Amino acid sequence: MNYSVVHAGTGITGREALRGLITDPDLDLTGLVVSSARKVGRDAGSLCGLPDTGVTASDDFDAVLAAKPDCFCYCRSAVGREDEAYDEIATLLRAGINVVTIATIPMVYPPAAPVQYREQLAAACDEGGSTFYASGCEPGVVSMHLPVTLFAGAGRVDSYRMDEYAVGMDRAYPLWDVLHESMGFGKPDGHVPARIASGKVRHDWEPVVRYVADILGVQLDSVELDWETILATTDQPTALETIPQGTVNGHRWQLAGVVGGEPVVSVQYFATVSTTPWPDAWPAPEGDAAMVHRIVGRPSLRLQMCFDQGPDEKSVPSLSFTAQAIVNAIPHVVDSAPGLLEPVLGRAVATRQGRRHAP
Repeated sequence: MNYSVVHAGTGITGREALRGLITDPDLDLTGLVVSSARKVGRDAGSLCGLPDTGVTASDDFDAVLAAKPDCFCYCRSAVGREDEAYDEIATLLRAGINVVTIATIPMVYPPAAPVQYREQLAAACDEGGSTFYASGCEPGVVSMHLPVTLFAGAGRVDSYRMDEYAVGMDRAYPLWDVLHESMGFGKPDGHVPARIASGKVRHDWEPVVRYVADILGVQLDSVELDWETILATTDQPTALETIPQGTVNGHRWQLAGVVGGEPVVSVQYFATVSTTPWPDAWPAPEGDAAMVHRIVGRPSLRLQMCFDQGPDEKSVPSLSFTAQAIVNAIPHVVDSAPGLLEPVLGRAVATRQGRRHAP
């Protein structure tokens, strides 16, 4: 059985999802929604580096509702338009169209997501008899599915932490707006990185911390954030611009679920440019480590996960992984009972009527 899918979002990650939809033999791309007038009328294949498919891009969102695909792959950015993104997804769900998305990050674990968004989408699923699933790389499969796999062989777990390393960001993300404005590289001493100042870290990653705690059966006392920046000791050249001496050239943050004053479940993130000397106080990555899972207990273990460039591939591997996390889920989402799907187990959380649907 093939599943009909309409896609929206042709940014750097959305293009990867579009490629995945086109090349998956179990999925039929039946529509493509774009927001840029210059992309209207272009073939879907041409927008993601593939041969023409016969599916052309449209800016008519309402036409999707009339076509009633099995699933809508929502990869539009929610940055600066979060309420609008949730409204669009709710409209699809009310129309009976199942939705997968990378855009609504806190919804990777609905029970810990902001109440207003969770209730909005749960009510829409109730009304349309539809199913919703949010995932991605991290937050998503790497930070939620992999720990559960590791816990399957664990006896006593005293603590769990995932370290994510964004090393050499000037090469991985050669966009000065990202490095300077979002990460704060090149900003003066005392600058608070945007994702800290805006509350994005807690907004996006607290559901991950609470999900892992729930899997372990741990009742958290609180979820605490600590962070720090480091400064360039000399002028540092990068792939884009020079970071002046005495300005920010890296930062670290940790969001920790605390019990009895001790961190039990944590997510920690390190960001540097390629010329940043690694601080002795930070746990160093091994090679080009992207994520490291650390369990202290019986047995204690460490799992390192890296992304490698495939043969003849130019895309960033982590972006392909992010996109495929929702593309691969589409058959399961369509075949599941209505509701908000949780990670791994695929259970639908209770909707407004109080039902809990088994897949």
